[in-house]
Amino acid sequence: MSGPEAVAAGAPGPIGLLGGTFDPVHNGHLRAALEALEALELAEMRLLPLNTPGHRPPPLASAAHRCAMLDGAVRPPLVVDRLEIERGGTTYTVDTLEHLRVRFPRRSLCLVIGRDAFYGLPSWHRPEAVLELAHIVVAARPEVVATALPGLDELVGNAQSARVADLHHNTAGRVYFLDIPRLPIASSDLRERLRGGRSIRHLVPDSVDDYIRNHRLYQA
Repeated sequence: MSGPEAVAAGAPGPIGLLGGTFDPVHNGHLRAALEALEALELAEMRLLPLNTPGHRPPPLASAAHRCAMLDGAVRPPLVVDRLEIERGGTTYTVDTLEHLRVRFPRRSLCLVIGRDAFYGLPSWHRPEAVLELAHIVVAARPEVVATALPGLDELVGNAQSARVADLHHNTAGRVYFLDIPRLPIASSDLRERLRGGRSIRHLVPDSVDDYIRNHRLYQA
């Protein structure tokens, strides 16, 4: 596989990628996506719902329900991308990036992940290929504490950059740390509230709250 390339002059702006089970999507997801889009000056942010995650239990809601909630919650420049759902099977980030690289061969791809996920990069499927296919944007507040797995330094090498311009001028290959405010909302907590018959209003978009109630999702 060839390495990262320089972005051609006049090419469209970078594409942000934010994966997750979105079980359900909540305001924390959407706020983080918008903060990253604005800070990195992205052309768009693609939200990619996972099918069957390789590193966590399967989602409770079906793919159809999770996609429907996303569709009701986002507007451009946030975009729902069903690539992983349509492909089926277990979701591995590197496979998704390979598909997106074929679709967008000359675009900068910015994979947005949390600090915990970044520190666990050596445990990913084919982690060495990730930086060949995309930039990694680590979105976390400085006070977040996590321990890196052995081998992380060897994987990322000297890829870290403090310049947003580097994400625009190259298609892949950089690691950028982004300090953005993150809302303390977790999908697991929302599911627990719903199982207990408690409201999640104002923690999720109104369309998502209505959809969950109308379809009786996450109930005990």
